[in-house]
Amino acid sequence: MDRRRRPRTPLLTALLLVSLAAAAAATLSQGCDGGERRALLRSIKPLFVGGEFGYGDAWNESTDCCGWEGVVCGGGGGRHRVVSLSLVQAGIAGAVDGAAFAAFTALQELDLSWNRISAFSLPSAGGERAFQKLSKLSLSHNSLTDEGVAALVINLTTLSELYLGGNQLLTTSWISNLTSLRVVDLSQNFLHGYNGICNLHQLEYLHLGVNMLHGTINSCLGKLQQLKYLNMERNFLMGEIAPNLLINLTKLETIHLGVNNLTGTFMLSWLANSSNLVDVVLSHNYNLKIETELVRWTPLFQLVYLNLSNCVINRQSNGVVPTFLSTQLSLSGIDLSHCSLQGRIPPWLFYNLSDFVLLNGNRMDVIDMDGLGGNMTSPVQVLDLSENKISMSISTNFGSIFQFLDYCDMSSNRLYGGIPSLAEATSLEVLDLSSNNLNEEILPTLIGNLSILTSLLLSNNDLTGLMPPFHWNSGSLKHLSLENNRFSGQLSPLLSNSSNLKTLNVRNNHLSGIIPDGLLSFQQLGVILVGGNDFHGPIPLDLCFNNYLHFVDLSNNQFSGEIPNCFYNDFWTDLPMYFNDDPFSGNITERMSVDFTTKGENLTYMGEPLVLMTGIDLSMNQLSGAIPPPLGFLRQLKSLNLSHNQLVGPIPETFMYMQDMESLDLSYNHLNGSLPMQLANLSFLCSFNVAYNNLSGEIPFQQQLGTFDESAFEGNDNLCGEIINKNCSSVLHQSQGVFDAIDTSLVFWSYVFGCFALGFWGTVALLIWDEVCRRRLCDLMDALMFKLGWEFVP
Repeated sequence: MDRRRRPRTPLLTALLLVSLAAAAAATLSQGCDGGERRALLRSIKPLFVGGEFGYGDAWNESTDCCGWEGVVCGGGGGRHRVVSLSLVQAGIAGAVDGAAFAAFTALQELDLSWNRISAFSLPSAGGERAFQKLSKLSLSHNSLTDEGVAALVINLTTLSELYLGGNQLLTTSWISNLTSLRVVDLSQNFLHGYNGICNLHQLEYLHLGVNMLHGTINSCLGKLQQLKYLNMERNFLMGEIAPNLLINLTKLETIHLGVNNLTGTFMLSWLANSSNLVDVVLSHNYNLKIETELVRWTPLFQLVYLNLSNCVINRQSNGVVPTFLSTQLSLSGIDLSHCSLQGRIPPWLFYNLSDFVLLNGNRMDVIDMDGLGGNMTSPVQVLDLSENKISMSISTNFGSIFQFLDYCDMSSNRLYGGIPSLAEATSLEVLDLSSNNLNEEILPTLIGNLSILTSLLLSNNDLTGLMPPFHWNSGSLKHLSLENNRFSGQLSPLLSNSSNLKTLNVRNNHLSGIIPDGLLSFQQLGVILVGGNDFHGPIPLDLCFNNYLHFVDLSNNQFSGEIPNCFYNDFWTDLPMYFNDDPFSGNITERMSVDFTTKGENLTYMGEPLVLMTGIDLSMNQLSGAIPPPLGFLRQLKSLNLSHNQLVGPIPETFMYMQDMESLDLSYNHLNGSLPMQLANLSFLCSFNVAYNNLSGEIPFQQQLGTFDESAFEGNDNLCGEIINKNCSSVLHQSQGVFDAIDTSLVFWSYVFGCFALGFWGTVALLIWDEVCRRRLCDLMDALMFKLGWEFVP
């Protein structure tokens, strides 16, 4: 039996198409309102001028408008109405006439944020009903002024949510009639006051951050008893926080008053009855004194996040860590950095938090280890105890206690002894123990074999032995800093596997050997600092082909041979190095800095200057040969130090192309020739030294070269010019006078007769004293005379 499907007849196909068309028509009839579809196409879509609202192109007559991007419908009975319009980044600009929205009388939510709207006028009389049901309006990140907003919202009494952040508002007087508002976002404007807000007694969410609010916080905000979220960060608020401001706000969940100029004493116990409180941020109020220990109190809240950094905590209680934190069992993280805390760090602090503990920049002196250990492990993922006065050895069970650490920074303390094994902390990405007194060898078991470590920072200690990494996986390693220790031997061979390496800093150790081939070719390597060791051999050619390098310090070693002549025009021009890695989703970003000697001093670069700076230091080696002219094509190079080598030849004229050069040191070499006139055009050059070479000629006294004193040119006897107070005509006359004296007749004939006398009497003396020589000369003369005699005989 033939089970194959029979082909459809033309009649069946036609019937099928008709049924599909009927179904589509039925669907459209049950979709969005036809009038609203036409209004979307004829009134709203023409407003889109550019922007990223690309899905407006899909709006057309043949589809149900309720399925269009940005359009949400509601209702029933076969006729759906548009209840929400989201036209974010649609390119809408200028003054918008509200009449374009007159057809949408069921509209409840309108989002026009991230456009360029400067004014929004309501429809003419009778058309206001388009907004009579509007409950949520977002016009954030436009160009609206107070006049434009007032004309729009004055009659929108049904509004419960209003988002106007990122505009050009100065006042809030126009908001006082909108008493139904529950959510108000006026952040990132230019507000100088907020009086009208105090009438909004239903308000639950208030964001006034990043404005120009000044003076004391108006106590009228204490009347907003329904308030759950209060944010006034990054303003110019000053003075004391009135107690009655927060005592009545018992429903508060979040309070954010950070980055202001608040002063006086704030008692945290004033918030004790705010049982819903989860986030408290008072950070960066440098003169605000926060006390937690002066009165006995029991908080009704369970905080999730507490940030009091850069305030003064418990000055009247000897700077102790707030004890109420021992009752907070839901904490995700605390930031108590730079708060003048001192004394012991209690052990319960590490068990009550699940995310991060930031206590850096205080005066803590010891970690109370009595309550740590046993079978308990801390859930903390980020631990920053740097810049304290912690004086102790690191416990041998540190790794087993903090098994979940992602980030550990205990730098700039007084830790001593060795570094225990951290193999159990299998999630550890950043370990910073730099600037301590650690003084033992690194254990091969420091990190587990399957480590995901990205940063190992151990600089400025007294560590000895071979340098890490050892046998562990180093493929994730990005930053290795071992500067100023006593590591010996060669560079770790495992560095050849660290293809993600960005920073290698092993300066000032006792390392030797050569730089392995391929190390400098890692395309993410931006910093190579190996100065102050005993490396030898030629400079690797890889240096020329890595266009990601920003800092190269090979100084004070035994490198020899010529500087590689292989630099190209695009070197260091297209791929700037960035240090913005953030392996965490919280508040910690990788703090990266580079110390580099330039302009005659050791400078620290971090942040944006670190990204922009580029420098090469090959000084104090045994480099020979000429300076390769292609070196001048490093257009973005800002610092070049080739001093204290054995370089010869002229200064390349190609140096004129290094327009960003700030520091150039070529001193203590054997360079000759004149100073290229083009060096005077390096307008950013602020440090220059060519002392103790064999340069000659006049020093150009134009532009930048005229700003340096004579010490930059000393030790070059044949240089002259106004800078070094040496007249070029006298130098030229002196050098030419030597040649003129040689050309006089007296000297010439004296030289001729002297040579004749020396030759004649030297020959006579030889014949008198050497009989063998005399006999040979006589035989030679006899033979010559005999031969000449036969030549003349006919």
